[in-house]
Amino acid sequence: VWVWRETTLTGEFPVDARGRAVLPMIGDVTVSGKSADAVVDEIQASFRKFLTNPSIRVSVVRRVAVQGQVGRPGLYPVDATVTIGNVIAMAGGVSASGDPRKIRLLRDGRVVETSLGSETVLERSAVQSGDEIFVAERPWLSRQSGMLVGAGLSVVTGVVVALLLR
Repeated sequence: VWVWRETTLTGEFPVDARGRAVLPMIGDVTVSGKSADAVVDEIQASFRKFLTNPSIRVSVVRRVAVQGQVGRPGLYPVDATVTIGNVIAMAGGVSASGDPRKIRLLRDGRVVETSLGSETVLERSAVQSGDEIFVAERPWLSRQSGMLVGAGLSVVTGVVVALLLR
């Protein structure tokens, strides 16, 4: 929450399990299930008791774990306006063995969604704080294609050399 010219009222305020945040001067504000705009309206109305024409901005930040085939798996605080691709990029991007087409959303160890695209925006998806974005591994054959091509070329080269030396 950012309140113009009011540094003592500005800050990060975690949302508890009941969906409430405690803000200076106004106390509990229920934010769960509301859009950022609705929260701004409610906070502005509350601050009008103490401030003349308050200017307020609210940024929704979600804590999301990024796991699986990424460069730096871990927990990341992310703005709700970013894409799944941006979140994965924060985690070092999809690793060489990862499949960017197989991104799953897990909640409490269960798969919630299997078709998250890299362009999906968090606030327009099912992603919530505490969820896990999981990048699956590519199938064995596609991970080994370079080695298989190299091995195949070696065999062909060996056969050609053997035939030429006859």
